[in-house]
Amino acid sequence: MENNNQIQTQSKLNLHPDVKAKVESKKWFYTDTVKDHFFNPHNIFMDAKEAEEYAKTCDGIGMVGSPACGDAMKMWIKIDGKEDKIKELKWETFGSLLPGEKILMSDYTTKPVENLSIGDKIIDGEGKVNFVEEVLPRNYEGKVITFKLSTSKFYSISVTPNHPIPCLIRKKITLVNRNNRWSEVNEELINGTEVTTLPACEIKEGDFLLFNIPKDTQDIKELNEDMCTLLGYYVSDGNAPSNSRTIFYFNLDEQEYINEIELISKKYNWNYIVFPRKTSTGLCIQINNPGITQLLRKYGGLPGKKRFSNEIMQLPAEKQILIIDSYIKGDGWESKQGENENIQYFISTSLEHIAFQLQIMLARNFIFAPIHKRESREFTIRGKNYRNSGEYNIIFKKIQKQSRFKFDFKGGNILIPISKIFVNDYNGKIYDIGIVNEPHTYRINGVSIHNCASAIASTSMLSVMVTENGGMKIEGALKLKPQDIIARLGNLPSRKFHCSVLGDKALRSAINDYFRRSNQNSRIIVEGARIIDPETKTTDKDIEEAVLEGALTIEDVQKKLKVGIGNKAVIPAVEELIRFYKEKYFG
Repeated sequence: MENNNQIQTQSKLNLHPDVKAKVESKKWFYTDTVKDHFFNPHNIFMDAKEAEEYAKTCDGIGMVGSPACGDAMKMWIKIDGKEDKIKELKWETFGSLLPGEKILMSDYTTKPVENLSIGDKIIDGEGKVNFVEEVLPRNYEGKVITFKLSTSKFYSISVTPNHPIPCLIRKKITLVNRNNRWSEVNEELINGTEVTTLPACEIKEGDFLLFNIPKDTQDIKELNEDMCTLLGYYVSDGNAPSNSRTIFYFNLDEQEYINEIELISKKYNWNYIVFPRKTSTGLCIQINNPGITQLLRKYGGLPGKKRFSNEIMQLPAEKQILIIDSYIKGDGWESKQGENENIQYFISTSLEHIAFQLQIMLARNFIFAPIHKRESREFTIRGKNYRNSGEYNIIFKKIQKQSRFKFDFKGGNILIPISKIFVNDYNGKIYDIGIVNEPHTYRINGVSIHNCASAIASTSMLSVMVTENGGMKIEGALKLKPQDIIARLGNLPSRKFHCSVLGDKALRSAINDYFRRSNQNSRIIVEGARIIDPETKTTDKDIEEAVLEGALTIEDVQKKLKVGIGNKAVIPAVEELIRFYKEKYFG
């Protein structure tokens, strides 16, 4: 019976098969060899000071980043010049978070990175549900970088110096560069500028981090404009005390909102009543209709458990803004500081998940609404005293011209400027996490962060292969292919194949550095990128990464890169590169 129950439970979980194996069956979907190298990596530096000392006596250093993996790696080698062998190899991977950094979960609450578990559901950079498959804590002593964004105190992110972060460099989208102050952005340049992934240490004050706007849209016919309006009122300050009654609460000076609900009720011939609140400080309107009560509970949650359903988060943007408009009327306010100023809107909620849901729905309307976190306090609403556990305030303007926030309409990003960067010493735990599905991103305070921990096992094995039995000849090391590493590990999931490439690239970079230092320039291997499709600016390296991520046909590559869709003449060159990289990496 226990096995049957376990099978039934597993079938109900919408998890990636590999994560199911870990969470439900308690099985490690990698081999025992991978497990050993993942949790006990060989030849890895665990603190920055050790790496700094080693760098003084090593013969070559290589550092690479992987767009597919979202990680970065640095490698140090020592060479036996007489034997032309690699006698030592040390390495370090980055992309780590400090304790306390909060990850946005699938229910739109947040969880500190140190509390994440394998199988946890998160909201990724594309707004989709994704899964945590790896959480690797390790000790670290060295510098950490903290970004303070130009929004509120709520927006700060602390990472290790080489954590790769998607960003937009300010100087690339300005016409005039000024000293000692941010130069003004030319908004026409934004849509044609490619997002860059840089180590945290290379990002400067004034550069932009990205709030990716979820793109998936699915309309729901039963949620017309009237139903969206009622839903906003319900989630903000409504109640459904029985299966046939829905009550909306208002202040005495909010008669126009009651009139709006009355008009909707009359339109659909619903029975309704308007009556004073028991406190005599407000009015209520009650709709007596089981169908509307069921609909509002379905998409807005039960009383005491309010939340917008997943379907609401994918509604067309124009319907979402209707929900937000009535939410503001029900539990928000607006102000206008000057006659020529745009209206500013305020929303306050004690529910973290509602704050993040509203922020994402506003973002889908290209409105950025910073969240401000307030600590627990006492307050009075409609004659009653309350004490909450803290609240989340959302402040925004619908018209955001002349705003410090910029919009990449083509790429679907909101650009948030970095106001301050702090560099501090740190000694303690840091955390690498791995995400199952592309784009291998997660959100911290809405901002998209990108990394993957799975390069650890493959690079650990590479370090053993290169240094065992007295060391490997440089010529042999250069001939190593990712599939050789995978064979020694006993296999990797196909979607993790690109992780083995990161160490391979770092090794080649370190060997090239050794050739430069030892004046062996003729042995340097040059691997440049060339543009294959001028219309999409797709390079051979882009195609290489696509193949490593599993795109093995022209159709698969086009889905990822859009290469050759508008320029059919480049398709033969693309197909040739696909064949080349398939042979190179997969044999």
